[in-house]
Amino acid sequence: MISIPEDFQTADKASQGFLVGSLGATTIWPSTGENLQTTLIFRSTESNDRFSVSNDNNDSDFKTTRVSSSLFTLPLPAGTYQLDTVTFKGTDGRKTVQTQSDKPLNISFHIIAGEVTYLGQFIASSQVSKSPLWNTEYPNGRGYLTHSYAEKQDKALLYQQHPELSSFRFRAAALQGSPSNLLKIETKTAPQG
Repeated sequence: MISIPEDFQTADKASQGFLVGSLGATTIWPSTGENLQTTLIFRSTESNDRFSVSNDNNDSDFKTTRVSSSLFTLPLPAGTYQLDTVTFKGTDGRKTVQTQSDKPLNISFHIIAGEVTYLGQFIASSQVSKSPLWNTEYPNGRGYLTHSYAEKQDKALLYQQHPELSSFRFRAAALQGSPSNLLKIETKTAPQG
């Protein structure tokens, strides 16, 4: 689910670029994130307007034995943006658990008119607890994200879903370190493509 401000949707097409990435979950037990609803909250540094991308993992564009993910594509006015917050809603088997980054992430990237900016792949996992009664590990509903680049997979999905964007320059954004233990950035440099 994508939520963007109305003035972003009516922006001049000539000054618009596209934000692309994928959001999903690991399918490996017991840290599976398949039961988590994950939300990435972004912020425009110019207007302070916020928008979000959520995934409840009910559907996916890409699935393997280890991970499932869905592509997101957002038309945005050219400018500087930040990944501001990540939130998770899950269950520990008894109650709903909500987790979010405790301070702004402030991970910046740029949207350039007429270009596709690729943020990478964000995969949710659940933290694991051990049941003293059953002596087994289980996902406790408190989530965290691992960021990496799945450019080949996501670029192919993008052009399959949005062939009109195939003439746009595709540029991967290099995300710098995260101040939160809820977002682990595996690769500090973006692929050159």
